[in-house]
Amino acid sequence: MFLIKCAAILIAALLLGKWFDNERNNILAKGEPWYNAWKTIPGILILVILCILIFIKIAFDL
Repeated sequence: MFLIKCAAILIAALLLGKWFDNERNNILAKGEPWYNAWKTIPGILILVILCILIFIKIAFDL
């Protein structure tokens, strides 16, 4: 059961990363600044997940 959970998380991370990469490539092809990629839905999701992980690390590291 543990391996199924790990595989599901890994697949979700890969899909989110690929989605973000596609958005970034489209934005760079249009000649827009690189930071506009973070204003898309996958970019915001990645930033929210990073904030949650940092919060968990700080909260439970005490």
